[in-house]
Amino acid sequence: MGSSSLSEDYRQCLERELRRGRAGVCGDPSLRAVLWQILVEDFDLHGALQDDALALLTDGLWGRADLAPALRGLARAFELLELAAVHLYLLPWRKEFTTIRTFSGGYVHVLKGALSEDLLIQSFQKMGYVPRDSHHLMVAAPPPACQLLQVALGCFALRLECDILGEVLAQLGTSVLPAEELLQARRGSVDVASCVAWLQQRLALPPRGPPPLFRAQLDLYRGLQEDEGPEEPSLYREPCPGPGSPPSELACRPLPWEQSAKLWGAGAEAWESLAEAAVSQASSPPYTALEEELEPEAFSFLSLHRELLSRPGDLAAPKTPGSPGRASPQHTHGPPPEPPGYQAHSCLAPGALPALSCDTCRQLHAAHCATLHTCRLGHVLRALLGDTQRRLWLRRAQVDTLLYDSPGARP
Repeated sequence: MGSSSLSEDYRQCLERELRRGRAGVCGDPSLRAVLWQILVEDFDLHGALQDDALALLTDGLWGRADLAPALRGLARAFELLELAAVHLYLLPWRKEFTTIRTFSGGYVHVLKGALSEDLLIQSFQKMGYVPRDSHHLMVAAPPPACQLLQVALGCFALRLECDILGEVLAQLGTSVLPAEELLQARRGSVDVASCVAWLQQRLALPPRGPPPLFRAQLDLYRGLQEDEGPEEPSLYREPCPGPGSPPSELACRPLPWEQSAKLWGAGAEAWESLAEAAVSQASSPPYTALEEELEPEAFSFLSLHRELLSRPGDLAAPKTPGSPGRASPQHTHGPPPEPPGYQAHSCLAPGALPALSCDTCRQLHAAHCATLHTCRLGHVLRALLGDTQRRLWLRRAQVDTLLYDSPGARP
């Protein structure tokens, strides 16, 4: 299976998950198994994917005394990089994904905790990000969708490579060895067993015995080691809750791609306590804003009629007594009413379904409409997921057009 075939399978996986309401990293177990097997047998696939595997792995593992926690940190970093590329690929109109704050918790603790600053900048440049100042990266010109897909697939392969190296260390029975020895053995082997055998011979290690019955004891004077933490680190949680932490029901958070987009510079502050995050969840737009819109708004001619009746100055203007055929003039104060109804933008070909709607200018757009950049500046964009929701909104726009363009529709 070549890299082009892998890219197509990976694309289908992402879009299938998006139809289910989840815009996140690839979690398809069958694709994971296939790519795992290919990588185990051929490390050079990383070269075809252009993921800079050797440079990134060497940078992340160099000088680490214990390689197991370093590999777990690298896997989390590659997952976050994959997530950034997937967001730009699947949701290019979401303006919060176009700016990354280099002082955010995810960037400082997950990314910079595993990789050097220079390699991080290079990785983000492949996605179109450039430094705006010392604290922000911004997308100057969005790269082609195929390039974003390639970057995301490369990060997925790097995550699997960390898992493969972790399996080698687990079978070897030790994770305390030079990083260059591990990478040399990995590049020269065709499966995990041969890699383990090469390292055992190279390092003169005895065959692995049964696992110890007890783990190393903890004491009262040191913090938890990286591999002994009580829970997985999060992009948006403080790393070590103290005695004054909120209850567990407040501390429970969804997966990284379902959380508030603080890495990309949403409205909330970078360091927000868990209690404050729970209280302000209703007022700050979370990642799940996209998922909450999965169910289309209830639409029927009756509800549309009630909506028209609630608007001043349109079809439902009250009639004056004694003049049944003429509507009385409406004297409204304040700003002029919004444009009535929704309209299909000219970017939609006849029969094509819209991908998103702008609730500010009340137009339905295709995913790659050239005028979307104007709507990103302060407008409210709604993603339409699934053919059912898209057909409902297209039908609504068609009904609005008929109602408001028909003779006698305006006062």
